[in-house]
Amino acid sequence: MGYISIPFFMALPLYINDLARLFYPHTCVGCGYEIYDTRHLMCLKCLSGLPLTGFEKSAENYVARLFSGRLGFQKAASWLFFGKTGITQTLIHQVKYRGNIDLGEYIGRQMGTNLGKTGWFNDIDVLIPLPLNKKKLNIRGYNQSTVLCRGLQASTGIPVEEVAVMRTIFTETQTRKSRLQRWSNVQHVFDLQEAGHLQGRHALLVDDVITTGATMDACGQVLLKVPGLKLSLLSLAVAAKI
Repeated sequence: MGYISIPFFMALPLYINDLARLFYPHTCVGCGYEIYDTRHLMCLKCLSGLPLTGFEKSAENYVARLFSGRLGFQKAASWLFFGKTGITQTLIHQVKYRGNIDLGEYIGRQMGTNLGKTGWFNDIDVLIPLPLNKKKLNIRGYNQSTVLCRGLQASTGIPVEEVAVMRTIFTETQTRKSRLQRWSNVQHVFDLQEAGHLQGRHALLVDDVITTGATMDACGQVLLKVPGLKLSLLSLAVAAKI
């Protein structure tokens, strides 16, 4: 059997692609190993090793209990467990502080596809990213919760609503604050803007990480002022020791 000769002009794109991969390899954000399928930002090993909470399978999960009795919600969940080390921290750090918007949308799609298999989004009408104050938004250039929502929208088809509720007061980062300080830091920082079209709809409030739940609670309380609105809660990750 003889070899088939490929014209140089047809083989040139293959050479260019191989050369580009040599100098600019497409690597997994989790482990750093090269990925040949450029449609993915994580390898199969890292994807399959994500610390899934499974909270979507139980109405009485940790996140639901965290908000129970203080916020009127339909259901609540987080997709991943968050720790000070590990792949979840790496992903969130890349999205939140390194400007990796593509990764944020990719994770949002993965989360939407994973939770969607259980029918978790079936009764959701609209996605609402937890808003950033304009000052912080200008500094960072984007809202990481909005980025996650775009990924969720791509996998679920549910529209994203960004202007219904706004963060009107600039607050310091919550990272080094105590539980009590976190609660006092976010009181009265959210206001409704153009929210009349949300009457009677089921809104899903989305954030990147839930720790004490103070910020999501403050925003959720404001959203529930919309007549007939039903509220559910979702975060990419939750800082919990279970």
